Amino acid sequence: MNSLTWQITGRSSAGFFPDSASRDNALPDNWREQLVTRLGYRPRRIGILAELALFGALDCLDAAKEIALPRDVVLRVCSLSGSISAISQVLEQNREGLPMPFSFLQSQTSQILPALAAALNWQGDAGIVLARNPMDLAILACHQAGSAGMLLGWVEEEKPGRSAWLRLVSCPLPSAAFTSAASFEEMVAPNTHYWRLGQADIEIAPAQQLP
Repeated sequence: MNSLTWQITGRSSAGFFPDSASRDNALPDNWREQLVTRLGYRPRRIGILAELALFGALDCLDAAKEIALPRDVVLRVCSLSGSISAISQVLEQNREGLPMPFSFLQSQTSQILPALAAALNWQGDAGIVLARNPMDLAILACHQAGSAGMLLGWVEEEKPGRSAWLRLVSCPLPSAAFTSAASFEEMVAPNTHYWRLGQADIEIAPAQQLP
């Protein structure tokens, strides 16, 4: 079992709980325009799911105050529904003949990874995980991550949309008390600052109390 402890150093500003009544949890209406401003160019031919992933990942790294992602970071993305809009477009085109090449590529969830690698100027250990329980992504990544930590994303394009990301780096064991995370909501809550692997789950802790 991985014995490292990780500190959450950055999180995307929206998208963790898009079904909440609070607009603070929702993606901004102009997220695509914000992405263009952040990148300095308009993404082309990568599909909505990959654009959402870029928006959340870059927002998260800005919060972590990281300009570049270390090469040995583990990058994992979870998407249950995948590229719904692109898949629908391919099915429609298939009724009339062969689907267009870029439509087919956009329907592949794996296209998120090269889009992220290009935008971050990064290459390393990256993967797409399909999991019904969003906590499974965290457990898998904690088993696989090293001292450089993780960049984790949960991305869905179906309304209301989600692009929720966390950046975690290894740290000394804090004096804060750890408890088992009972839910994804607890694991990513604003007052959760540390993760570590328990015997069968993720254990979490709040920020250390100053003396």
